[in-house]
Amino acid sequence: MKDFFSIKGVFSVRNLTMMALLAALDVVLARYTTIHLTPQFTLVSFEYIPSAIVAGLFGPWAGIVFGLVSDTVGYFSNPVGPYLPVWAISAMVGNVIQSVFLYQGKFDWWRILIARLLVMLVVTMGLNFIWQSIYFGAAAAAYYNSARIISNIIQLPIQVVLIRVFGQLALRIVTRMNASRQSV
Repeated sequence: MKDFFSIKGVFSVRNLTMMALLAALDVVLARYTTIHLTPQFTLVSFEYIPSAIVAGLFGPWAGIVFGLVSDTVGYFSNPVGPYLPVWAISAMVGNVIQSVFLYQGKFDWWRILIARLLVMLVVTMGLNFIWQSIYFGAAAAAYYNSARIISNIIQLPIQVVLIRVFGQLALRIVTRMNASRQSV
């Protein structure tokens, strides 16, 4: 647990470069591969993959910074409605939750499933409901939340499989990079 809270080495040039590339991928996935039912309601999205990889490989501090940066850059690259910085809080909290279960490359099926369920409950059904209540009003937020529950239940198995596949792939790449760096 001591390593979990350590910030030492998290923000090295190499790690920042990988996080920046994953943040760019996150923005592209969020803005160009997302299917919206309405402008405010996402039906299918793949932006959770880069954030899960960052949380799993680099830990909670990187996840917090990644959530703030990717959410803010993502909004300003393609603004929809007014900018509400509270949405970045949801991204940061989701990444911390994922870090608890996935940090140090622990992309096991059960860890991913629990992490995604907690993100769904705490962030999607909790924090996002609060932010939508502020923005749209409680009645609209309740409507969006009920539709979001169905969408999240349908997406959950897909999320678990994709995080497992891409998380393991990212872990192999980083391991290979570390091995080649030590051999030089």
